[in-house]
Amino acid sequence: MPEAVAVTLLFSSACPSHEEGLQRLREAARDAGVALRLEVHEVLDDDEAERRRFPGSPTYLIAGADLAPLPEGIPFAAEACRPYSLPDGRIGPLPDRAQLADALRSAAGAERAA
Repeated sequence: MPEAVAVTLLFSSACPSHEEGLQRLREAARDAGVALRLEVHEVLDDDEAERRRFPGSPTYLIAGADLAPLPEGIPFAAEACRPYSLPDGRIGPLPDRAQLADALRSAAGAERAA
């Protein structure tokens, strides 16, 4: 069986979508047939947000890479909520489940190839 994919979920309790975001991640992992090595971490202050390059909650780091990298110049703040572009063009508080599953599959494939 392949190794689990390392995922860090960074969140702020100021944003209400983090619990649903964790559930969506777990569902996406099941969809992708990928095991997770999961770390869930609450970002508590702006200094930590800056150190971790946290643009808002929730932020998914899959095998160390941000699921949806942001353009340069985005501020990092502990109480920020993060928007995600959805496949149908709308903006939502969480990424699409299929987008998460695809990223997990890609990370698992890269780990198997390494």
